[in-house]
Amino acid sequence: MVGVHSSSPRQEEACPVKIVALVAACCALLVAITGCGSATAYSATVTAPVPTSADLAGVSQPTRSGEPTALGMGLTITVSAPKSFVPTGSAFPAVSRAVGFEMTVRNDGTSPYSPTLLSLSAVADGAASRQVVDSAQGYTGAVGAEAVAPGRSTRFLVAFALPPEKAALVVSAQPDPAGAAVVTVFDGQA
Repeated sequence: MVGVHSSSPRQEEACPVKIVALVAACCALLVAITGCGSATAYSATVTAPVPTSADLAGVSQPTRSGEPTALGMGLTITVSAPKSFVPTGSAFPAVSRAVGFEMTVRNDGTSPYSPTLLSLSAVADGAASRQVVDSAQGYTGAVGAEAVAPGRSTRFLVAFALPPEKAALVVSAQPDPAGAAVVTVFDGQA
């Protein structure tokens, strides 16, 4: 004889409550990640863990400024020479000096790539350096960049905070924080 599972009315009522709680938790997480749909996405920017010198041992070495560096996944990134500048009063975070780069991501893969997945990190004189958003000077990063179709590329400006004096700077990129390798894209003085 086949057994029939019956549930009590109390168990049946608890199931929808659990589902509603789970949906509410997911919605709260989504709102926290997306920044409530605001035009600025500073709090939603995803960055890779800041690599140390030991982490970078054995990682592909960067090419000279202006030459493409392979990121994997059919992607390459070309990074300009660094440009030191004084951020405007509207820059975030407020810093006295930053260094900017023009970055070009080329997609030679087989599917579109969203540049918002690109995670950039920097180390200046051995300390983590924060990304600077200075939209008045065009340094907005990849936020808002459209998907790059295979065979196409996109450009954007990225900046990082620096100490007042010249510093050794290492900039690393990770095309997908869900598992792609971290690649050094700039290693020099700025």
